[in-house]
Amino acid sequence: MSRKVFLVFLAIFFLAAFLRFYNVANIPPGVNRDEASIGYTAYSLLHTGKDEYGRFLPLSFQSFGDWKLPFYIYSVVPMVGVFGLEAFSVRLPSVIFGVSSVALTFILIRALFKNDLLALLTMFFVAISPWHLHLSRVESESNTAVFFIILATILFLTSLKKNQWLIIPSAFFFALTYFTYAGNHIFTTLFVLGLVFIYRNEIKIKRNTIIAVAIFLGMTGLIFYHTLFGANITKLSGISIFGDPSTIHAKIEIPRNEHNNPSYVFAKLIHNRITFSLERIGQNYINSYSPDFLFIKGGDNKAHNISNFGNMYLIEALFLFLGLVYLIAVKKGKEKKLILWWFFIAAIAASITKDAPHTNRMFAIFPALPFVVASGLSWVTGDLLNKNFRKIAVLIICIFFILNFSIYIDRYYIHFPRDEEENWGTGYKKLAAYLSESSNASKKAIISRPNYSPYIYILFYGKFDPVLYQRTAVRYPPTQDQFVHVKAFDRFEFRDIDWGKDTLSKNTILADWTSQVPQSIKASSSKHEIVLSNGESMFTVIETK
Repeated sequence: MSRKVFLVFLAIFFLAAFLRFYNVANIPPGVNRDEASIGYTAYSLLHTGKDEYGRFLPLSFQSFGDWKLPFYIYSVVPMVGVFGLEAFSVRLPSVIFGVSSVALTFILIRALFKNDLLALLTMFFVAISPWHLHLSRVESESNTAVFFIILATILFLTSLKKNQWLIIPSAFFFALTYFTYAGNHIFTTLFVLGLVFIYRNEIKIKRNTIIAVAIFLGMTGLIFYHTLFGANITKLSGISIFGDPSTIHAKIEIPRNEHNNPSYVFAKLIHNRITFSLERIGQNYINSYSPDFLFIKGGDNKAHNISNFGNMYLIEALFLFLGLVYLIAVKKGKEKKLILWWFFIAAIAASITKDAPHTNRMFAIFPALPFVVASGLSWVTGDLLNKNFRKIAVLIICIFFILNFSIYIDRYYIHFPRDEEENWGTGYKKLAAYLSESSNASKKAIISRPNYSPYIYILFYGKFDPVLYQRTAVRYPPTQDQFVHVKAFDRFEFRDIDWGKDTLSKNTILADWTSQVPQSIKASSSKHEIVLSNGESMFTVIETK
């Protein structure tokens, strides 16, 4: 590596680090529900060795019924031990893995294509990517898994040419993704199969290879033993395309009954679970590569996207298209086959879920996605343009990238933390602080909307004693999609508020969303407003005498 390349590498690396570390404790504004759960679970493990259900050092965490995998949670434990139960502690591992992935991207692309410029371009596009930037600033198991995939792939490629023993740590890190993110149970399996097939003639069956296979199968077997026939099935039943029972009725039973004779073979052949699955999964897969998802608005989950901004910059659309054309029709070699395989299998895991396209579940597409963009840009500026227009074209492209990047930075660091506070944990943080005040600490508190998991924010922001919580927690029966909501613990109760009855209770605090509190109650009762930075009231707290 030349000195100039190394200096550019360092500049991009420090840019990536700055963008991800800058004010990460406060942007996003407050922890989201999963961050609160992971943080408090780590806090509970640190102090009791048990999760919130009282299970000792589990490999699968029930949490809200979504059964979280262990690696990220255990990686947060030492952070909580050093920095306390704070947003920074929960996000720090993701920041570290995200920044490290930026650096590893350069190493991977350089190892594959022996092209420093292409490696630097890809690294730069990962560094400034809205998709990668945001998921590196929040707790993200998928971001962590991407780091392990890149690292394992680099080690695998290196083992083919020298240091054959590196296939052992490669297998270890591939297997570690199964302990990190559920989507990788599908992605990593497909990716490793493709990797082995593409490089089948270069893999030497030696002692190290056998050890690597044994490690991979042993580790994946261990996590599947704890999840495959319990947690994974429960999780998939909640998020799959059949997770909502009304779907079967609306999409299969009603259309079948519209036939003159619903029992005919034709009606059953057209309207059944298999045909519906194929149609919906196909739609989800295509939508995962749609302009609307990639460039316009991203996914629907507010924890994974900021409003009115896509997962990529608009300027990247042209180069993404040209990059695919170049890799499919022009570029030769097994390296491009690996990248294309990486690119096109990334959406499969998300496609079988009911809320696809999904920003977090498709994150495995990194760094293949920015590589395709970099390839398109390199092809245009290097081969397609006349030399007389090349400098002008590069200048115009740079201007558009700077414009897109500046707009995103403005929206993300300035407007997002103010305008989207309600979608994050700041309101609950203020509510928890109010409920913890000395004048309120002995009062019973009833908080509405248990399906929003307000309990986990009270636990997280109140740093509630895990032993007391494990002893007093009462839960509702699982919902149809297998989610579990807490009904009560200690002095806190989580349910819909009966304003005619509950206001008659003595020495009680009633907390509800401001829009749900009757005006007559606000006018006649002692109240406290939980106000967000934009001046809007999120919660109204009523105190009974």
